[in-house]
Amino acid sequence: MLVLRPFITTALHTNNMGVGQRGVVAEYLGKLIGKLSELHHGVSGEVYAVDGRTIHIKDFTYDGQGPAAYFYASTNKAADKRGFRLRDENGSPEVIRRYRKEPVTLTLPEGKTLRDIKIFYLWCEDFDVNFGDVKIPKNFAYPRPQKIEPLKGIHGISSDNIVIVDAQTLLVPNLSYDGEAPDAKFWVGQGSKPSPQGIRVPDENGKEAPLRKYDRKTVVLTLPGDLTIFDIGHFGIWCEQFTVDFGHVQIPQGLNIPPSLKMLGISPQKQYRPIASAQIALPSRQQLSRPAVVGGGHLQPTTFRPPQTYVFGRRSDDVQQQQQFVSQQQVYPVIQQSREIVYQPVQQPIVRQPVEYTPFNFNQRQYQVNYDPYLERRVREEQLRSQLDRQQNRFQLNQNVYAPFG
Repeated sequence: MLVLRPFITTALHTNNMGVGQRGVVAEYLGKLIGKLSELHHGVSGEVYAVDGRTIHIKDFTYDGQGPAAYFYASTNKAADKRGFRLRDENGSPEVIRRYRKEPVTLTLPEGKTLRDIKIFYLWCEDFDVNFGDVKIPKNFAYPRPQKIEPLKGIHGISSDNIVIVDAQTLLVPNLSYDGEAPDAKFWVGQGSKPSPQGIRVPDENGKEAPLRKYDRKTVVLTLPGDLTIFDIGHFGIWCEQFTVDFGHVQIPQGLNIPPSLKMLGISPQKQYRPIASAQIALPSRQQLSRPAVVGGGHLQPTTFRPPQTYVFGRRSDDVQQQQQFVSQQQVYPVIQQSREIVYQPVQQPIVRQPVEYTPFNFNQRQYQVNYDPYLERRVREEQLRSQLDRQQNRFQLNQNVYAPFG
């Protein structure tokens, strides 16, 4: 069965929060507080109350030229140094930067709410100058979660009062449902009663499967896509297969509720933490080169595990191969007999004694060969030649002896 899912975008007229009776005229950012006064450094923007501790500035502009400008709020009526700082949209306490028509979401300090403050402003601490401010009206009703009627219906459906947490979130406390229906879904749509033209709402796990049994369980549901509470007129449980209403509640119009974080285009703020250099103890070179040991200073032993062996066979009635596991006892049979140990002495290595070096002398050379007359004659000739050379050298030395002149 084809189910049409229209997205509601048309509104008849709006209330003071910019919300129509049957739809959203413009983006919903919360309840408007007012516009920032444009005093110095091009400060401008529209300030909205998101909830009791959150402020959103639409199209915030500031040239960033102030020497020590901060977001400020005060419990006094005047914008002066008696106020207190607000962290920026990133949770940083530093001097604010330059902004060009940017969305900025700020959170008041712990223990402070919009009931406590009377003015919000940009303050320069170096020169005690107010760059721009907006006053909080007296008895200002900021957005907050709203309770509506509980669910009641067939198949044991019941709950406590449903809470509209924000413009896209529903909390259903202590929901009960017997789970017997074949195709029950969470359902929303226009008008005061459900119809087949409604829209499925994913369950608490984000799934659109038929609902299971609930036994006094609290579930949190998020409307799909860009759908908001201002676009629907009812919420309930609907059997999509048999088009049966199991139970529903009407959604009041013009609720003063917070916008969702998705509508603001932000993620939850993270606490600002300055980066600090941590001292890390590096291991020494000896520790890196030393193998890891366990208690007692011994290396951790490893256990040899023989691989599993598979025998591939073929059945007579089947041509496909099958694997037959063979146990390790069959592959590695345990030998019960003791093995005889044969003693084998270790053979001592042979150490060679070093040979003394003697320089070569031709006259002392001995030939380990048979007698040869020709060889003997050559030896004698070499001896005579060496003697003649020595005598000639001695004669030349005597000729060069110095004799004084005259």
